[in-house]
Amino acid sequence: MVDERVVATQLKRIEQYHGELREKQRSLSRTDLAEETTEQRAVERMFENAIQACADLAKHVASADFDYDGDTSKEAIRVLGREGILDEETTDTLVAAVGFRNVLAHEYGDVDYDLVYENLQTGLDVYDAFSRQVAQWVREQE
Repeated sequence: MVDERVVATQLKRIEQYHGELREKQRSLSRTDLAEETTEQRAVERMFENAIQACADLAKHVASADFDYDGDTSKEAIRVLGREGILDEETTDTLVAAVGFRNVLAHEYGDVDYDLVYENLQTGLDVYDAFSRQVAQWVREQE
């Protein structure tokens, strides 16, 4: 059974990181992101944090309620999709986001900032969708 404190903490983190990304979405131009190293690092870290918080929550739910004993974020997210907690679009988008996070975290100096900017402009809805769907599922378990 999920620990509601863990769920609440992770949902709060996702909301915080998502809000930070939304602020950058409104205020940061493509040129600024391409040219300003400090902005690049900030946006990269915000994405990494948001995606990791989703992955951590997915792992918690999958292991607590669905006997998931793996250690990959993508598979934990897929478990939530298979169990009907997440819809197909959210599952697929978040699995892709984990791959994006891996690129940000491990491809030092080889990050495509046009791709980062596109994700900033068009890829933020998944965090709201994930949070809503997990929160709804938790409420239904009560």
